[in-house]
Amino acid sequence: MTNNTKTLASTLMRGNNNFDLVRLLAATGVMVSHSFALRTGAGREWGLLFTGRETIGSMAVFAFFLISGMLVTASFIKQRSALRFAASRALRIWPGAIVCALFIAFVVGPVFYNGTLTSYFANATMHRWLLHNATLLGGVMGFDGVLPGVFPHNRIPGFVSGTIWSLPVELECYVMVLALGLLGVLKSRTATAVAIGLLAFVFFHIAKQPPTHLTLAGFFILPPGYSLYPVPFFMLGMLLYTYRDRIVLHWLPAMVLIALYVANRHDVDGALLLYPAFVYAVLWFSSLRSLQRLRPRHDYSYGIYLYGFVVQQAVEDLFPAWNNFENVALAIPIAAVLAAFSWHFIERPCLAWVRRNERIDRPDALQAYAGQSAPIQS
Repeated sequence: MTNNTKTLASTLMRGNNNFDLVRLLAATGVMVSHSFALRTGAGREWGLLFTGRETIGSMAVFAFFLISGMLVTASFIKQRSALRFAASRALRIWPGAIVCALFIAFVVGPVFYNGTLTSYFANATMHRWLLHNATLLGGVMGFDGVLPGVFPHNRIPGFVSGTIWSLPVELECYVMVLALGLLGVLKSRTATAVAIGLLAFVFFHIAKQPPTHLTLAGFFILPPGYSLYPVPFFMLGMLLYTYRDRIVLHWLPAMVLIALYVANRHDVDGALLLYPAFVYAVLWFSSLRSLQRLRPRHDYSYGIYLYGFVVQQAVEDLFPAWNNFENVALAIPIAAVLAAFSWHFIERPCLAWVRRNERIDRPDALQAYAGQSAPIQS
């Protein structure tokens, strides 16, 4: 390699990547994708029409998990203790999720409920929804995403939290990193590769007959509208981080993989090419220095991911005659405002506390703050 060769290792260094931009695009992409399901039916979603397999939203979630797998692995390696790693991960996810759940339960729910406030607050389903969505424990997928009587006239009535299901899955991925780290696996490339290979084998074996226990079900169940699971992308991110100095990022492989996929997307080969082309394209896009001027100053992606779906439902309730493009045109700015509040008053103060209580001991440590490993996901 020459000195000018761009590797994943150099891209991962602080200030050398566009991960914040990718996550912001992914969060808004999830909203665009959901706009089809909420207004016109998922069958007309652009990503699904093009690939025949994945929506814009599912690909966005894959990008979140891929980036998170790399950066969370780096976070464990740079932390001085496992306890500090666990604390930083918890503070990155839970505060924003808790406030979002409270906002939906005590602001959105009462405003858009088709009944009396007494009956709303006395409803045991609302209490269960709040418990699951604030703690991220148990079932936040399926019926636990529903507040009965809220948005009663929408195309998907009662459904208020269309993205929160991915957060428990993300947390379980963090536990996987913690376990491998405590076992000393992450100290060795070979051990990491073997462990991830074994984990992937076990994952797909269990996924054939997923467990019914609520705490683990989301980890192994294929979400609706997905042709592949998000978790393997997190595992791949861990593996990519391990071999980061050997992975060259260049426009030519990216273009070749994309062209091969486009040319074969209706064939079996296209299905096999989709995911490698997507992963390499995300890494290459994240490395483009010409786009660094577009990097957002603040990381609003998590907040947009949290609030986007419920805002879209509210816009649909208020303007039922609007099409999905009009819906998302208003919903994205509103979600961005809520995300800004979440970032400046909840997420960033928590991250500042983490920064004050950690020391970076490795010269190649990545990203100066824990926010670089946010989840945001459909």
